[in-house]
Amino acid sequence: MTSIDRAFIDQVLASTDIVELIKERVSLSKNGTNYKGLCPFHNEKTPSFNVSSTKQFYHCFGCGASGDAIKFLTEHDHLTFIEALSKLAQAANLELSDGTKKNDSSYNLFISNKKASDFYSKTLKTNKEAMSYLSKRNISETMIETFQLGLANDSWDDLSKIFSQLKLIENAIEAGLLIKSNNKIYDRFRNRIMFPIRNSTGNIIGFGGRVYNKQDGAKYLNSPETKLFHKSYELYGLYESKKHINQENKVLIVEGYTDVIGLHNSNIRNCVATLGTAFTKYHFKKIIRYTNNIVFCFDGDTAGKSAAWKAINNCLPELKDGIQIYLIFLPEGSDPDTYVHEKKDMFLNLIDDAMPLSEYIVQSLKEGLNISTVEGRTTFSLNAKKLIDQMPNITYTAILKDELENIGGSLISSNPSPSLDKKKIEHIDESNFDIKEITLMNLLLEYPNLLKESAYSDYISNDILKEIYLSALEGRKINESFKAVNLINQYPENHIIHKIITMDSNEKSEDSAKLTVNEIIDQLKKTSDEKVYFDLLNRYSTGQQLTQDEREFIKNFKK
Repeated sequence: MTSIDRAFIDQVLASTDIVELIKERVSLSKNGTNYKGLCPFHNEKTPSFNVSSTKQFYHCFGCGASGDAIKFLTEHDHLTFIEALSKLAQAANLELSDGTKKNDSSYNLFISNKKASDFYSKTLKTNKEAMSYLSKRNISETMIETFQLGLANDSWDDLSKIFSQLKLIENAIEAGLLIKSNNKIYDRFRNRIMFPIRNSTGNIIGFGGRVYNKQDGAKYLNSPETKLFHKSYELYGLYESKKHINQENKVLIVEGYTDVIGLHNSNIRNCVATLGTAFTKYHFKKIIRYTNNIVFCFDGDTAGKSAAWKAINNCLPELKDGIQIYLIFLPEGSDPDTYVHEKKDMFLNLIDDAMPLSEYIVQSLKEGLNISTVEGRTTFSLNAKKLIDQMPNITYTAILKDELENIGGSLISSNPSPSLDKKKIEHIDESNFDIKEITLMNLLLEYPNLLKESAYSDYISNDILKEIYLSALEGRKINESFKAVNLINQYPENHIIHKIITMDSNEKSEDSAKLTVNEIIDQLKKTSDEKVYFDLLNRYSTGQQLTQDEREFIKNFKK
């Protein structure tokens, strides 16, 4: 960032009211000359987050988060530096130069995705078979334009040729558009309808590809994890729907790309979808910036009910008073796309009569139990306690606990058990964890066979996560049938282990998880190498002698 015009950055910051910016996302109250509120970067009950209008600076005395308006947007809205700067500049009627944009390492990835999307769009319009397929799926040309749908030809090198001519091969590989293997480069997406995935500012960060005339391979294929694209964070259709979500003050969460498009086509436009994954706490944190009223829409079959339970369990630790969650279940065999097309009025009635979260929890906990027996009430109470223990100490939790105790009896607290440095675990701030390292641990615990694939300890920088990894590795060596539950049994009060394990892995198979693990390790290795590189440069600049190996590392390092 050093080559970006500092004077321009200062001008943007001077033109921004940080209090008003943060007030749009955090409830603040006047506190002397400053403003105070609950920190958005960690869970707290007593406000320790301070915003200074005179210093144009924020600081949390609880977790240490601090910075200016640009830093706030990058951390809170998950924008790149240039995206945050551009957003503030636009609000201040200031224009970024192209030279400034190009100094951001993410900018060229956005450009590569945009060029790919433009190519896919042109290809779709000239393919009668693909257009006919979309027409049969009730996806109109208006929807094709709105969501910028495209087509990847049944070719290995369409994009490769284009990016080769543009001298952007490396950027396209980093963006996940091309694959490099055995010194050969080829297109990742082939013979698929392409769904560009945009972030909240409208930039394309990745793609979803769906087969349309063959059943070879996976039905859907997403972009890999990249610097821009983390599927556990992103929601399809958010950019296209956020205005409508604000207007309706409600969001409908569905499971597929075509569900979002079908609902938009039926004039139900306050909807988003996960990217072929479970609904995570990161999705939850993102969506409550736009509304406190969330309606989940699931299929009524066994898979839909399982997905609903996972989604709700991921939301519970992040609940806040005032957030209203509801669920609807479609008739078995139906999906929102076709159901709304054929029975829109019935679909709208389902939304109006959606099941409140509390009712869903009680119903799910009762399922399969005879509450009239001591045994049934005991099982109910034990399961209810596990659920309540996940939830924050808010009014909603207290009232729900009373309701559950009316059914099953007192939710007795269990005695504490030894754990990995329990005091340190309980007070750790989750925002200090690298999402890539958390995802890595989640995948290794979900698919423990991957623990023996490689030694990952060198790539895990967080001491807590490294200790968990080493415990899991030791467990796997001792017991070939080691499972994540063994760690929970070993450390029953370790909240970090519990949270990692209760996260959905978002992968459909061990092979898919292995690919994601390799992608994460590549990114962590790159980050580690960059740190070593700059540490060596700093030592060299202060006159310290470097070894031959260290000098070779600097010489061969590729930034």
